Amino acid sequence: MNRKIFYPCCAVLYLALFSIAALGQDQSTNPDSDPRARDMLRDARNSRYCVSNFSGLTAEFVLNDNGKTAKGSIDYEVGKSVDLKIEGVDEEVKGWLAEMVLNIIQHIRGGDFSKGDGRYPITFAGDDNSPAGRRIAVSNQMKSYYRVRDNQVVEVERTMGADHFIIDVLEMTRMPEGKELPRHFTVTYFDKSGALSRTDTFTDEYKQVEGRWFPVSRRMFRAENGRVITRVIAFQNPRIRFAQQLQ
Repeated sequence: MNRKIFYPCCAVLYLALFSIAALGQDQSTNPDSDPRARDMLRDARNSRYCVSNFSGLTAEFVLNDNGKTAKGSIDYEVGKSVDLKIEGVDEEVKGWLAEMVLNIIQHIRGGDFSKGDGRYPITFAGDDNSPAGRRIAVSNQMKSYYRVRDNQVVEVERTMGADHFIIDVLEMTRMPEGKELPRHFTVTYFDKSGALSRTDTFTDEYKQVEGRWFPVSRRMFRAENGRVITRVIAFQNPRIRFAQQLQ
């Protein structure tokens, strides 16, 4: 069964660890921002690893859904739909798989800070002296909060409709270039009352593809309704396309 997902390149996935660039006027010097908070968030965002000139990806993958395996393939081109093929899994798993694959790709692509969070007022939230890091508020539609520690974004909090979640980065992978990518992170979801509804814990492993670093696998442990399920996406033969040849 083929699953073709129409995904504009400026869309924001709800699991995003960092805001993705959005179309619109560059308002990175928003007068309502605190320059210190904006610079701290921008510099932390710029410390993460991205693949420059990324234009597309094809890959095979194996999905292990709590012991049940299925094979599939992905063909992605920037600005166009994603062709995701997989058989033998239900719609919930297909939706989750599509979201994870697109999330991985979007974070590798990166985005322009001035066209993403930089368009909105950015200020320091109340200083709670948390060991997690300094809290920064972004006045966007998702009521976003970040924590920055050691020049890294280590926490993201967002509200989208009835969905309220917090992402905590537990460990980074440092690339030879000095940039970093999240290796272990959790996503904690809360219901309308503020009660915990579920927790997803992720581990991403990376390898070099076409001379660039790319996730070779993503493992998820989901704790919900008194049980834990495990899902693993293992990529095989990934091939990255570039917009132009790098010098």
